[in-house]
Amino acid sequence: MTESQTPARSPVYEFDYIADPGLLADVHDRYWELKETAPPVFWTNAHGGHWMCNTASSVSQVIRHPEIYSSRYLSIPPNPNQPTMIPEMLDPPEHRPYRQMLRPFFESKAIAPLEARVVEWTDQLLGEIVETGECEFVSSIASRLPVAVFMELFGFPMEKFDEFRHLVVGFFNARATPDERNALAQTILGHLAELIQQRLAEPRDDMISKIIVAEVDGRRLTFEELMSIGFLMFLAGLDTVTNAMSFGMRHLAHDEALRQRAIDDPDVIPDLVEELLRRYAFVATPRYIVADTELEGVKLFAGDCILAPLPLVGWDEGLNPDPKTVSVERQFYRHAAFGSGIHTCLGLHLARMELIVFYRAWFCRIGHFRQIERGDETCRGGSVMALEHLHLAWS
Repeated sequence: MTESQTPARSPVYEFDYIADPGLLADVHDRYWELKETAPPVFWTNAHGGHWMCNTASSVSQVIRHPEIYSSRYLSIPPNPNQPTMIPEMLDPPEHRPYRQMLRPFFESKAIAPLEARVVEWTDQLLGEIVETGECEFVSSIASRLPVAVFMELFGFPMEKFDEFRHLVVGFFNARATPDERNALAQTILGHLAELIQQRLAEPRDDMISKIIVAEVDGRRLTFEELMSIGFLMFLAGLDTVTNAMSFGMRHLAHDEALRQRAIDDPDVIPDLVEELLRRYAFVATPRYIVADTELEGVKLFAGDCILAPLPLVGWDEGLNPDPKTVSVERQFYRHAAFGSGIHTCLGLHLARMELIVFYRAWFCRIGHFRQIERGDETCRGGSVMALEHLHLAWS
């Protein structure tokens, strides 16, 4: 098809999901503004051109129908050189056996024994800052706790702690070039290959050793499959909780009543975690359209990409009355912070555990706190959004 024969994309509303100035100032404020001003589904010419979901219903449709909206590329524009991540980048029916093999490792009963270690890591990290009266929260707590938990769970040596966090920050930097991101991916894969080879020779009581001897369709995984699964676990395990914790603490720094509620009644903290996840979800999921289709009355075309911002599900008035308000009095907390459908995050139980343990420890040991502006409170756009710095102080 020649350029003149290419179907017109409409409606058009220009938006850059990586570098929009409003996103860099505050990702949630900008997406909320977009929700109120842009069409339900629209085309933007940024990054080679792609569609944007702008309603809860369109997001849900995209993430729950892999037969139309494929996961084969997890970036916009598509990067065919990106290392495959099993099972995240697989569609049915290939996806199912890998997911079934991995699920038992992440069920509530499987991760429950980790809670004592999560408590220990949390207490250690808080112990390093509690007497200082202030901290840069992202670097001192939010980025460190999930790294420690993941490395211990998966089997990585703890002396690589700082290097691993640096690799993840660089990989998810939305302004990194494809070459820079590919170079970081190769470094990560090098660490994974070393660990897998060590465990093949000498298994231990860690997750990678158990995955090595697990079976998919009656056979053990190949080295390439182990690398692919490990790459996904590395990235997912070291960034998700960091972002949830950072956005949640930023809100709490400005919500004295909610802080007091958590201090007075620690039993409310699981609801607090769920509500903060609902209000401040931070993933915008890319999908690749494999068949011409229609979404919210808009014609979409095979070969195009579409971005589905997950916060929009929790912000739907039909699902959550008064969605802009953070409240632990809701009867239900309906959101898609961990995705939905076949690609729902495997680590959601572990993430919730880490967040609950952290908030309980923080409100017990530190209590009230406030945000200090230092001029670097910028956000990271892209498919996994983040708060780059958060300065907190307490008495």
